[in-house]
Order: sequence, then C-alpha cells, then structure tokens
Amino acid sequence: MIYPARIYACAFFIICMLCSAKSISQSKDTSAKRPNIIFILTDDQRWDMIGCAGNKIIQTPFVDSLATKGVRFTHAMVTTPICAASRASIITGLYERTHNFTFNRPPLRKVYTDNSYPYLLKQSGYKTGFVGKLGVELEDSVDSLFSWSRQSGFPYWKDVNGKVKHLTDIQGDEAIEFISQSASDKPFCLSLSFSAPHADDDSKEQYFSASPFDTMYQHAVMPIPTTANPAFYEALPDFLKNTMSRERWYWRFDTPDKFQEMVKGYYRMISQVDYTIGRIRAELNRLRIEDNTVIIFMGDNGYFLGDRGYADKWLMHDLSIRVPLIVYDPRRTAKGGLIIGDMVLNIDVTSTIIELAGIQPPLKLQGRSLLKIINDLHSPKLRKSFSEHLMDEPRIPNSECIRTSKWKFIRYPKHPEYIELYNLVIDPDEIHNLAYEEKYRAQVQYYNRQCDKKIKTLTADRIQ
Repeated sequence: MIYPARIYACAFFIICMLCSAKSISQSKDTSAKRPNIIFILTDDQRWDMIGCAGNKIIQTPFVDSLATKGVRFTHAMVTTPICAASRASIITGLYERTHNFTFNRPPLRKVYTDNSYPYLLKQSGYKTGFVGKLGVELEDSVDSLFSWSRQSGFPYWKDVNGKVKHLTDIQGDEAIEFISQSASDKPFCLSLSFSAPHADDDSKEQYFSASPFDTMYQHAVMPIPTTANPAFYEALPDFLKNTMSRERWYWRFDTPDKFQEMVKGYYRMISQVDYTIGRIRAELNRLRIEDNTVIIFMGDNGYFLGDRGYADKWLMHDLSIRVPLIVYDPRRTAKGGLIIGDMVLNIDVTSTIIELAGIQPPLKLQGRSLLKIINDLHSPKLRKSFSEHLMDEPRIPNSECIRTSKWKFIRYPKHPEYIELYNLVIDPDEIHNLAYEEKYRAQVQYYNRQCDKKIKTLTADRIQ
C-alpha cells in the first residue's frame, strides 16, 4: 500500500464514520428540503488522475467513494483548457467565445454573472459561499455572487496564527468553517476551488504537499507516456514546438529523475485534496446534513505530464480538455454507482446546479442540465463537443476543435496550414494524424464547416 500507515488509518476511520452516520442522518426527513450543494473544483487535474478512473497508482479513496455511490462521467470535456476561461464558463454556463473572458481581457461582465449559478441561488434564498482560487475578474463585486467568501492562492505555505500550514489544509479548514456556520433550515451552496494540484510556477520545486503526504509514492515508478518519445515532439510543426507548454516541460520533465519526482509531487497534491474531501464529508455527517447535501467534483482543465513533449494544458488533445466529473446525490433512489460514457461539458454543471436548487435554468445558458441523467432518466446525448482557446499569448497557439465519440478535429486559426484529425476509437492517444490522407479529405472539410458554424452561433450570442 502506497499510503503512509497513519493516512490510511485515518482514511479508513473516516469512511467507517461516514457509513455509520448514514443510518442516523437518514432518520431526518429531507424530502421537502432544497438540497445543500458543494461544488468542488480542482486545478489542473485531468480525467485519469483518480483511482476510480482506472489509475492503479494514485490513492483517492474519498473521491472514489463518491463515484461508488454517485454518477461518474467518463467523458467530461472543458470548453476551454485554461483556468480563467474555464472557471468563467462554469460560473456563467457559457462558452469563452460568448462571455469573452480569459487572461488579459476585461472583467467578466455583470450581464453574464446575473445568470450565473451563485447569483441565481443567492437570489432564491441560498447562502452561497466561496473558498479558494476564484481565477476570474468580475465586473460586479464578489459579494453579489457569494454571501461568504475566503479567497486564497499561492504560495502553498502560509503562516496562520504563527503556524505554517499548507494551502490545501487552509482551504479545507475554511470550507468546514462555512459549512458549520451554514447548517440550518436555509440551504447553502459552497463553491470550493482548490489551488492544488496546480504547480507553483514561481518555485523550482513546483509541487508541494504537507506531511505525511510528502512521503507518498516514494517507491512508486511513474509510467512514462508513449508520446514522451522525443521523436514524437520533433515531428511537430515549429509553431507547436516553441510554446509555453514546452518551456514548462523543461521545468518539470526534461530528465528521468526530474520526471519521476515531479509526477510524484503532482500525485501527492491530489491525494491531499482527496483526504481534505474526506474531512469535509465527516463534517457533513457530524452536522447530520449528509443526506441532503449534493457533492459535485470536477477538474477545471486537463494536464500534460510529459505527454507529447509538453507540460501544462491549453491545447485540444484529450489530456488537456478531458476532466473528472462526479455527481454524488445521496437522495438518488438507485443503488450503487452509475458510469456515464456520453460526452458532457463543464458548462453543463452550471445548469445542473441551478436545477438542483429548484430553479429553471435560464434559456441563455449554453450548457444543459445533467439532472435527468443523474436521476437515471433518459436524456438526449451530446453528439459532438466544441472546445477553443482564445487567449492572446504568443507562446500559446490559439486552437479550436470538434470532438465526437469517434473523431477529433483540431485547427489553429493563426496557422491554417496545419490541422489534425484522429480516430479516437482506434487511436485514443491521438498519435496518428489522419488529416492529410486523401480518404479523409471530405471529413476534414465537414468538420471545418462545423467549427465555422459553431463559432458564428457563439459570437452571435455575445451581448453587445
């Protein structure tokens, strides 16, 4: 077992406490109440970095427990793979092309936040709270969205009342503080945005975890991605070589020893977040509100761990746009976990939270509520998804993509000479670019038109 003994013992104790408290909390009638909602967002955690997704190394027992009794979406995609734009999209339920916010842009406009999930829930009587990294500049005040907030970010080590504490522990403490203050007849919605496992880009060490997590995985051997082969990177066009993703690859993965230590650091931070989620669930049970509290767990974007010769995110490959998404609703009548393989989007979470609160999602939102799927009811499938990256940064090429269950089409607006097409069924790692093969010419033309059509619609939806 990779877990240090005392972490594993504590994890086992909390899970047992959750199970034993269940029978007590069930005695309370919650059928007529609107649920409490906790939306947990991690930073730079890609879809396969949880145990229940099949990762045999990483230890995430508390997130896995949510999936065992909830709904896990295996193909959740973000509409933009960067924290600022992705978080703005989650708040507003809109694509980046429509809300027009990312780094180096004007603040997110009030006309969009007035239809956001925290604003609508607050207006309907919820106590709304925010803890952690917001990552979005707002035209309106944070107080208009959240009744209670504790914003915090890097560095990971901070002085708290004369003691040095890790940021993940601090954010967990603040989340528990809000929950303990909000357990009443009035429902609450907590948005908990961990800074982890995002690297501290200004530090040579990059990844930080508190004791005893800092000894986890020390004997593990982290697998090297197939596409980390230098030949793969060398075959890329020049504009995809000299990017910020490559620059940060040198920070983290350019030697075998550095690769092992950095990936272990990334895993440790995720396990510390997982343990903190266990603490939060224990508090819900202590307060006897577990049976009326919905927990949603998601990542804000994916992450390259040396794959394709890259670090970080920003591009349109699944490692960058595919994230974990679990919805745990203790009121579900179905027993056991449900695994959904259909594609869903980060902007679907917005409408889902709003509908969970008993509010009709505004028609202007571009995502769809997942509540019917969560409740085991039929819901139309998303046939294709669209993602984009529009930040004006010379070292990060703009990109757009259409993804279906079978095909991935990628194009670069400032480099129209290069396109990518992958058959995801036989090539899930997106290694073999089919875009220049004659027999796929019609497919490339079709998806080009689909991109143009989607962009036209999203631009038209922007409020002038």
